[in-house]
Amino acid sequence: MLAGAAIIHAAKKHMSFNSFLPEALKSFSTPFKHKQIPPKVKSIYPDRQTFAFRHDHPIWVEFDKPMNNATITKETVIVRSSVSKEPVDGLLDTGSRMLMFRPYGKYPMDESGAEITITLLGSETGSGFIMDERGIALDGNEDGKPGGNYEYTYRILR
Repeated sequence: MLAGAAIIHAAKKHMSFNSFLPEALKSFSTPFKHKQIPPKVKSIYPDRQTFAFRHDHPIWVEFDKPMNNATITKETVIVRSSVSKEPVDGLLDTGSRMLMFRPYGKYPMDESGAEITITLLGSETGSGFIMDERGIALDGNEDGKPGGNYEYTYRILR
C-alpha cells in the first residue's frame, strides 16, 4: 500500500494532468444545461372497472410535478359524454399535484351507457393549456416534450 501511495505521489509531482490534454479541452467553458422535463399525468383514479357502474363518480388526476392551478380550468379540463355534444358540467377542484372533477349530476348516457372522456389540454387551443409551476406545458402525449393533449376514456354501463 505504501508503494502505491509513493507511485501516485511521484506521478503527481513530476507530471501534470493538464499536460496530456489538448488545448481545446483545457479551456472548455461551455456549461452543461439540464433539460427541463415537462410535467406528466402520474395516475388517474378510479380505474375503469370501478367507474363502469357509478354514473356520477368523480375523476381524480395526479400529476408528477406541482402544477400552476391558474391554468387548470374548465377550458383546459374537458369532460365529455359520447351521447352529448356539450361538455359535462361539474365541479373542478385543484391542488398542487391533483385535480378532481365531480359532475353536478349523473353523466349523460343512453340505454346502453356511454363513454366518458376526460381531456387535459397541453397544447395551445385559444383557451390556454395546462402547465406546471415553472411555466412548462403538460406533456399530454407522453413524448418527452411539452405539449400534446392527454385523454382518458371510461365506459359506464346502464
